[in-house]
Amino acid sequence: MAAYSVTIGPEFFAKSRNDYDDWRWALVREFFQNSIDCGSKTVQLDTSLNADGDTVVSVTNDGRPMTREIIVDKLFSLGSSGKNFEGGTTGGFGKAKEVLYFCHLNYIIRTGNWLVTGSGAQYDVSETGSHLHGTQSTIVIQGDHAEVIAGRAKTFVRYSQVSSEFVINGESRFGSLRKGSQRRDLGFGIVYTNKTFSNLMIVRINGIPMFTYPIGLDRCVVVELSGNSDQVLTASRDGLVQPFKTELSDFITELSVDKRSALRNRSLVPHYIHYNGSKLCHHNRLDVAAVVGATASAAGPSTGTVPSPVVNGVDVDGNQVVQAPICSATTTGYWGGSARSVATTEVPVQRMVTLGTDFILKNETGLKIPAHFDPGSTHFGTYAEKLVRIWGRLVLEMHRLFDHESTFSVGFIFDDGDLLCTEAQYEKGDFGQVYYLNPAEVAEQRSSLSKSFKKRFKLTERDRLISIAAHEFVHGLGYGWHDERYANQLTTVLAKVMKHRKRFNWCFV
Repeated sequence: MAAYSVTIGPEFFAKSRNDYDDWRWALVREFFQNSIDCGSKTVQLDTSLNADGDTVVSVTNDGRPMTREIIVDKLFSLGSSGKNFEGGTTGGFGKAKEVLYFCHLNYIIRTGNWLVTGSGAQYDVSETGSHLHGTQSTIVIQGDHAEVIAGRAKTFVRYSQVSSEFVINGESRFGSLRKGSQRRDLGFGIVYTNKTFSNLMIVRINGIPMFTYPIGLDRCVVVELSGNSDQVLTASRDGLVQPFKTELSDFITELSVDKRSALRNRSLVPHYIHYNGSKLCHHNRLDVAAVVGATASAAGPSTGTVPSPVVNGVDVDGNQVVQAPICSATTTGYWGGSARSVATTEVPVQRMVTLGTDFILKNETGLKIPAHFDPGSTHFGTYAEKLVRIWGRLVLEMHRLFDHESTFSVGFIFDDGDLLCTEAQYEKGDFGQVYYLNPAEVAEQRSSLSKSFKKRFKLTERDRLISIAAHEFVHGLGYGWHDERYANQLTTVLAKVMKHRKRFNWCFV
């Protein structure tokens, strides 16, 4: 019986371009990534047109040259690779050779002491009389793609963070896109953000960009993949393998719906301080925002508790400073955020009994909250006191205007960073319903990198504060995500608020 082998026709390689979302991007990516993997300090790419109007692409690097064994047994063996993801290399699938060489009109490779000439699956290997420290690949592509390929090369460099120098058509460039601020661990990769680009997600591994996604965020999101390429990337490296593909898709969706939730560091547990007092409420068209009538001793401190120094309470309904001694302080295990899950770590929650309105401080910065923003200090500032009163009254008037029965607390939230900062937040958890206002911005000094708080609002910014209250009130109505349903409800709420704008004047008295 005669033995036959599989014949590979030119049509097979011509169709290999269809395996990629953008074969010209893939061509540049694979040439550059191969050059980086072999230790190149300089990579040069030149594009031009020949007399027939076809594109000539030449890529030269000064990395480790290939041996004859690597050329024959690895490069020109489908599915084989001389790297196999070892030694920190990014490549190893053995597929890139199709888009690099085999699907084009012809190719010439000079590396070490060897010269390869070929077209499709047919090639010749010969030894040269001179040694080239590195590899030079020259391919001829049918049609005019010179400008597009050069553009893809420049984009690759802009999106990368590697030490190699790239020379594109004589112009020197360096890949220095830093990851930026670390936001979240997806398991298969770490999420970072920076301001270099807008509305763009770059998925990289070892600082080498694999593919990109457009996103609805005024930032550049960098997802730096973990592990070896074959563990997370498809063979074409235009996407992720399952289940990571679905997880990345879910992250992108979450990013478009609620950027704060999508980018929040899940390992960071917020710190709460609860100043116990009367809830603000609206029930059966009867508005109640009264100061607790009990004295501190009636709050029931445990026997033997030594009263702590007097603290300032907050009073939304009146215009007075409320004082009472701290009667108890306990620590409990508690998870902040949306309070829909339980943390495995113990979170310090300081519970204090004061007179006045129920008030919660939520700190997500890891910094110490200034005394003038903390009603538990003896230096609670006039600005903070007035801002609390305005904020509580605004939220209360929202409930009155829409006759929405609810009992709730108010508080301050402090967070870090310009991207994840929030002007306000609604939360339903262990403290019941809480409407937080963020009274301060975290400013970083360029020279010392030290951080400090500065006032976020002017007390005269009435329309801004009313709009923020309306925003959080809609969340309190049960619209948790910033989706189309939320947007429609917010429009309805704001329309009625504008119509009855004068009803909110008392909030600022």
